[in-house]
Amino acid sequence: MEDKKVNMIFSFKVKNGKQERYEKVLTEQLQITKNESGTLSYEIFKNEDGIYFQNELYVNEAACMTHVQNTAVQLQEWMELTEIQQLIALGPLSDEFKTQYQLKEHYLPYTKVNK
Repeated sequence: MEDKKVNMIFSFKVKNGKQERYEKVLTEQLQITKNESGTLSYEIFKNEDGIYFQNELYVNEAACMTHVQNTAVQLQEWMELTEIQQLIALGPLSDEFKTQYQLKEHYLPYTKVNK
């Protein structure tokens, strides 16, 4: 069976003076996200320099699109509050998806070991 999972991995920083609003928007996003059946994982990390690293795992491209639709209001504000440094997509994605999100780094499954 072909694995259709999609990972969206990106790093970003919150713009100066926007941290408090970012935290509120993030709380809203997480409330919506935890109820999405197609979202398998949604993790955010932060280093001591204030750079965030986010890893989102979806069952497939459609689930990723559903997440984008469900959080459209928050995502719009999130984009105004942050500066994306890098965006990488892992997994099978349509050309339409890659174009829409201006993906410059996209990787297809090669090999894996699951436990």
